[in-house]
Amino acid sequence: MHLIYNKIFLEHKADKHPERPERLLAFGELEQSEIENGEKYLKLIYDDSHIEKIKNASKNETNLDADTYTNEKSYEVACYAVGAAIKAAKENNFALCRPPGHHATSNKAMGFCLFNNIAIACKWLNERGKKVFLLDWDSHHGNGSQDIFYNTDKVLYVSVHQFPAYPGTGWVNEVGEGKGKYFTINIPMPPYSSDDIFIDTLSKIIPIIKQQYKPDVVAVSAGFDGHKDDPLLQLNLTTNSYYEVGKMLSSNFKNIFACLEGGYNIEVLPRCVSAFMMGVNSEKSKLEFKEPRTTSAANVQREFDSRMQNLRLSHDGYWNL
Repeated sequence: MHLIYNKIFLEHKADKHPERPERLLAFGELEQSEIENGEKYLKLIYDDSHIEKIKNASKNETNLDADTYTNEKSYEVACYAVGAAIKAAKENNFALCRPPGHHATSNKAMGFCLFNNIAIACKWLNERGKKVFLLDWDSHHGNGSQDIFYNTDKVLYVSVHQFPAYPGTGWVNEVGEGKGKYFTINIPMPPYSSDDIFIDTLSKIIPIIKQQYKPDVVAVSAGFDGHKDDPLLQLNLTTNSYYEVGKMLSSNFKNIFACLEGGYNIEVLPRCVSAFMMGVNSEKSKLEFKEPRTTSAANVQREFDSRMQNLRLSHDGYWNL
């Protein structure tokens, strides 16, 4: 797995906002990738009126909500972010793109997100007959991705996130509808959950998904705001979590790609991305960012165990959770 990056992603910017170009500048000098403008892929999810709404907001440099800004380059940058997601899906690579996407629904931009980059890539894969396991470990729930795939079994959406937190969705009883029933799995971690909960939970769930769902491709909404030093949330993860999940995925699946979502401590973000990619690439000798593992307090563990019991009940035994 390698990074896909282009300096066009620096052109979406606003003053004093956590989702800013410095997130990518923190990686230093990166090799630029050739990326197509992904505008033609937008219609996989969005209708013309919604596309025009985002385009006009960008042209007029208006905010789409209190959190979600645009400038004159935002629409173009967002289209290239979609192009990067498609490229990542084709190549099994990591799209280091912005703006992020997983909060964007099929008809609403929100939570710093204009278009849902990874959802478009998953739709593109579906159209080619591929069944996708979409793992979202950004610590804000990916309500947009859930919304887009809530009624299909062609994408199994699994979210590991802090709850309660923005946007307020992602409880265990949100399991999908129609053909998508049980194909949404929400794992809401209490505040101050640590490496032990994150790693242990995914080490149990990933083999189950491999055996029962048998996806052709794994798509990762790679947000790193669960790190203990991130300013926006209250989880207690370290780079160990991201390394371990990368290793788990690569040992169970062949085709894996990722798109950057959150992660707002610009000193920590490059270390987290590197740890994940080292895990995927089995680069055991390069863990220069290793931190001491964190352990959840007993009351946090008890609350999490209670939530997992409710999760099992919500899914009526469909998965061997």
